[in-house]
Amino acid sequence: MNTPNKHWSVDEWLSHLEAIHPAEIELGLARVSKVASSLDCLKPAPLVILVGGTNGKGTTSALIAALLRAQGMRVGCYNSPHIHVYNERVSIDEEWISDADLCRSFHAIEAARGDTTLTYFEFGTLSALWHFAQNSLDAVVLEIGLGGRLDAVNIVDADISVVTSVGLDHQAWLGDTVEEIAYEKCSIARKGRYLVCGQLNPPPTAHQTVSELGGRLVTRGREYFASLDDNNDLHVDCSVNGEVHNFVFSNYHIPHPNVATAIQTLALIDKLPSPDVIVGVVSKVSVPGRMQKYTSGNRTMILDVAHNPQAAEYISQSVAAQLGELDCLILGMLSDKDVTGVLKALPKAKKLIVVGLSCWRGLSGLALAGRCQAAGFEVAEICNDMQSAFEITANDQHILVAGSFYTVEAAAEAIKTGEGAWSSI
Repeated sequence: MNTPNKHWSVDEWLSHLEAIHPAEIELGLARVSKVASSLDCLKPAPLVILVGGTNGKGTTSALIAALLRAQGMRVGCYNSPHIHVYNERVSIDEEWISDADLCRSFHAIEAARGDTTLTYFEFGTLSALWHFAQNSLDAVVLEIGLGGRLDAVNIVDADISVVTSVGLDHQAWLGDTVEEIAYEKCSIARKGRYLVCGQLNPPPTAHQTVSELGGRLVTRGREYFASLDDNNDLHVDCSVNGEVHNFVFSNYHIPHPNVATAIQTLALIDKLPSPDVIVGVVSKVSVPGRMQKYTSGNRTMILDVAHNPQAAEYISQSVAAQLGELDCLILGMLSDKDVTGVLKALPKAKKLIVVGLSCWRGLSGLALAGRCQAAGFEVAEICNDMQSAFEITANDQHILVAGSFYTVEAAAEAIKTGEGAWSSI
């Protein structure tokens, strides 16, 4: 193994991160807490907001951060995974961390860890916290990576926590039932502080876990509400100390429950801007890879990272509302995901194209086609790359690309380098 030095590139550092720990994932807080304590970065800003959940972490985090920035606050965000480049994971006021600052933060963690081994995610989390602590921020919004209870991000001193949703995913690490998963995710609660849960009717373990940790649970459908009227306008009602705040949004680009959860979260800590500002911010916030829409003439393509049944079900509703009938579904998935459950939840398309993913855990086109066919779905084409899939869809008007962050990355790259005139809207 090469010895790190100040001249290393980001790619050299990332290769180092992949090599220094024997396992890609090792849940637990002892090692990462030890290093974080020595760096004094457990409270990287005066306001720390922790966001977990099966789906919706990225969009909820983005809206929370945007609402804080709209009040003149300097805000850091930590998200994962990235779609194109690692720098996406760490940003301050929407500006990605530079290569130089990223390498500097990696070097700081390497110097502090001594003989303590860290996983790729743990190392990256510590470097983000250290970077934020160096930049005199007003707030940080930190997205949990996997689960919650034993996730590296859970070491921070959070002022309020959010669990956007509770559904089945990562069962090998989090348990096979929603009750077990709710326990893992709601364990990011803090004594005497709020945990906002965007899941309607969360399992009893959510209430039990927050109560045992001394937290204060606020749930959608009980303390705050999100509903759509016949015009698809979004109505949000949130409450603080018995006082109800009402908002109506006709223009929004992220799932409506996440809009409500973000607003309720900031209302509880008295960090909401004026109603007019809220409406303006909500109308502008969107997140790459989440119902990301492209057009070419009268053709529309939507990219979404949905990779579990809960996310796929929401996408199905959204696609139906925006596109109506779907001509083509392009699907690429990882080997440990519920292919059958995702396919059953996604909108039905006239044509299903499967694309192989060459990343770790990625299913080959042939393997994915086998799973689709075993679940009773006819596969029109098997492709080894996204560009080939796009060529097959040349005559299709409404197209959905889904199944994984890697699938969306491949699609976005194919759009960027291809000859088609796709425009993001």
